[in-house]
Amino acid sequence: MSNTSRRDFLIRSTTLAGGAFLSIGLPPSLTGSEAQAAIGATPAYTPSIWFTITPDGVTTMHIVKAEMGQHIGTALAQVIAEELEVPWDKVRLDMPLESAENFGIYGLAYTVNSGSVTTEFDRVARAGALGRVALIEAGCKMLGAKLADCQASQGRVHDKASGRSVGYGEILQKVKLDKKFSYPDDFRKVKLKDRSQYKVIGKSVPALDIPGKTNGQAKYGMDVFLPGMAYGALAIPRSRYGAKVLSVDDSEAKKIPGYLKAVKIDDSMGKCTGWVVALAESFPAAMKAAKALKITSDPGPYGKLSLQDIMEEFSEKSKHPEESAAWVLEGDVDAALPAADKQLEAEYTSDMICHSFMEPINCVVQHASDDSWHVHIGTQGASFLRMTLTAYLSKILNKKAEDVKVYVHQYLVGGGFGGKQDYDESLAAAYCVKELGRPVKLITTREAYFSTAFPRTPTLHRMKAGIKDGGLSAMNHDIVCGWMGPRFAVGKQFNNGTDWLQLDSVDGKKQDIDQWSIGGSDHWYHVPNHRVQAWNSDRTTWAVQASALRTVSNSYNMFVVESFMDEIAHAAGRDPVEFRLSVLNGKGGNRGIPNTGYPAGTPSDYYMDQLWISLPWPSPGSWPGYESGTVGGALRLANCLRVAAGKAGWGVKRLPPNTAMGVALSSAEERQSPTWVAGVAEVTVDPATGRYKINKLTIAMDMGIAVNPDNVRAQIMGSALWGASQVMYERLTYKNGAIEQTNFHEYTPIRQVDVPAFDIELIESGRHPVGVGEPASTVVAPAVANAIFNAVGARVRHMPITPQAVLEAMKNRKA
Repeated sequence: MSNTSRRDFLIRSTTLAGGAFLSIGLPPSLTGSEAQAAIGATPAYTPSIWFTITPDGVTTMHIVKAEMGQHIGTALAQVIAEELEVPWDKVRLDMPLESAENFGIYGLAYTVNSGSVTTEFDRVARAGALGRVALIEAGCKMLGAKLADCQASQGRVHDKASGRSVGYGEILQKVKLDKKFSYPDDFRKVKLKDRSQYKVIGKSVPALDIPGKTNGQAKYGMDVFLPGMAYGALAIPRSRYGAKVLSVDDSEAKKIPGYLKAVKIDDSMGKCTGWVVALAESFPAAMKAAKALKITSDPGPYGKLSLQDIMEEFSEKSKHPEESAAWVLEGDVDAALPAADKQLEAEYTSDMICHSFMEPINCVVQHASDDSWHVHIGTQGASFLRMTLTAYLSKILNKKAEDVKVYVHQYLVGGGFGGKQDYDESLAAAYCVKELGRPVKLITTREAYFSTAFPRTPTLHRMKAGIKDGGLSAMNHDIVCGWMGPRFAVGKQFNNGTDWLQLDSVDGKKQDIDQWSIGGSDHWYHVPNHRVQAWNSDRTTWAVQASALRTVSNSYNMFVVESFMDEIAHAAGRDPVEFRLSVLNGKGGNRGIPNTGYPAGTPSDYYMDQLWISLPWPSPGSWPGYESGTVGGALRLANCLRVAAGKAGWGVKRLPPNTAMGVALSSAEERQSPTWVAGVAEVTVDPATGRYKINKLTIAMDMGIAVNPDNVRAQIMGSALWGASQVMYERLTYKNGAIEQTNFHEYTPIRQVDVPAFDIELIESGRHPVGVGEPASTVVAPAVANAIFNAVGARVRHMPITPQAVLEAMKNRKA
């Protein structure tokens, strides 16, 4: 597997596709021919892969995106229902089974980057429109009407000439519809509704997954119980990564009733290093046994590493620009900085944090009698889980990958935030099944979770700016961190010298550069001389297992850029809002995208389109393009700033002592796929203690089309609270190769008492919809930092901002 690229694996998985439709709407035990027979016996109509209509008039939308509280199934169902013209009370959802066969139909089941609505909106709308066309044609024949006189509305085909109508269900009861539509050829031709005709899109319909979550019928991975199932609990590994188990003494564990055995997990694929799982008849027994095991381990190559060592390495790396990779190169920074009237320099840092979701990591793995393997789980990456487990089982069972059949049963996800796209628990559970010969449910305790978390990398930033004639003439941003891409085998070094998932540096070196670790630094401000250069600490990547966390690199890069922009504004003697508006003028650009964005109607060039596209995989660029989210660029961002500042009362609202506002902007997720956000934080600081309270957050977002406005507001609020938690409290520390925090008494998230008032304004510009689940979180930390400075003159350049840091900054100001 180590010599197989992700793209090669995707393609190989595609060739295995057999075209079977498998849905969790069917009993999980049905696979292959049994499932086909069950479907064949159902008089339903499935014109394309995205939905099925049954004779009772119910339309079931097939959603391959993970449902983890963002109500993505409801949003995509609204888009289909709009074009299909079905009544909302007849809409249902299911999640297709992840298998090699279904991968060949649906493509990649993967939910990240706030990309689901952006990438799927146009395709699922066209799917709905094609279904409507087929049903109108069939209904027209049943009514004996002219096609030109027929139209669809609310699940019925109406003949305008006679006034008669027939329902979709009745059509399916009397007519066998077998017209299918292929992607992308048929999709390109269909005519979509004018947006002025929308009746479902843009309405705040209740989320379809809410009733089940409130009456107990909703199923998460934790709710899966199989006959004969054993339970597994992870013993805390010696190091976060790289430990090797030398011996296991389970003599004390054997005294625990229900204890079965201890399993040393095969870590030959670089996963589950140092893992030992205690198996028992109940989870309490498994937990007790895991603690009772006496494990001797070699801590591995990172066993003496500390966070201090990491930060010292970052500092040393930043002194060697020849080793960096250029992310942005505009103008001549080296000439512009000395020519400036005033220069600024600042150093920013950020700590590691983790996803800390409420649902513990868990899964159930079963080896069925037909030699197939089944994983029951709530995951963000069902397809990659299947592929990874297939490769792992191939290795440990000494079988060809094509002879290993893996099925992933997707359930609701109890919080993801980028943290449920690693699959160590599933590999470990599968290995336990191999050793025990029974299904295994593996659950990580909170302590085990923190010890094996996949955190956001720590970072170091060195900033320089030049001010000339009162304006920003130059900016340099140096970033050192652990890049997450290599851990996912992304980059030319892993893929025979080419990889469309990894972008190149913009200098002549054309090095791999990890956009997921650098993105956000390529902002939309006009800076005639602008440079961003980055260094990868490969040791950090592997030692801490650096990974994606909500908004990925934007969470720290926006904190740095927006805090530093305020520093520049103050140094230039200008109001921070007025100053930002002056450089959000649409002039210039970077990374090949003008700061005005692409012209209206320009198709998206987002590289992730190739990853998310449904299969059979069409030739690059052959699928119907949707409009780039960049359209309007900096001018849309400036509009968000005006709205947020105006609603917050920037510059006019009377505030009590030690209370001030701070402003920040964001274009997360990436430059090719931005969402335009402005935030104003009103903060009160106690100068005696350094403690501060976020009184209010005012957030304006331009997301193009708000498919479900109430849900958009909820997503903005949730992500903003996530951002508040990051800036106020959250941090992981690392010593002797291990994460030091063990539970929420040491890792503090935001509490109810910290929740501010909200004023959220949706700017519906009518452009193509973009993601809303993550971007708002990125404006909170810098807005709070800027508000603290405006309140008491304390500039804190580290995240999180602790009361101690505020006091120290106040002391330094006075000195």
